[in-house]
Amino acid sequence: MKHTIDSEFDVDSATRLPRVDILYIYEDMPGDLVDASVKAGVQGIVIAGVGNGNMPKAVMDALSRAAQKGVVVVRASRVPTGYVGRNVEVDDDKLNFVAAEELNPPKARVLLRLSLMKGKDPKKIQKLYNTY
Repeated sequence: MKHTIDSEFDVDSATRLPRVDILYIYEDMPGDLVDASVKAGVQGIVIAGVGNGNMPKAVMDALSRAAQKGVVVVRASRVPTGYVGRNVEVDDDKLNFVAAEELNPPKARVLLRLSLMKGKDPKKIQKLYNTY
């Protein structure tokens, strides 16, 4: 099984995992929280969005800038049983975002930290979210 000791992820030699922040979306949230994470050296951001991983325009714009700088952005849902589908309501392909699918924000963060140890290509990381 891929999620056991037979996983493709190997952390035996790692002394620390990449920094990934979770940002919980709220009404009229400004984009400066995204900018602060980027300035602090984050390698990935998981958005705990509303519904299908949605967010205010200011946050979307800030995340788009972050993705252009090489920060991997994952859209997850803060809804207890929320599923975030790729390119549903947000153009993930255009923005280079990753859809968390059924993973909640904390689980999406774990997978992103492990994925970043293999590289920062959003397309390859999306395949990992499709698998796990």
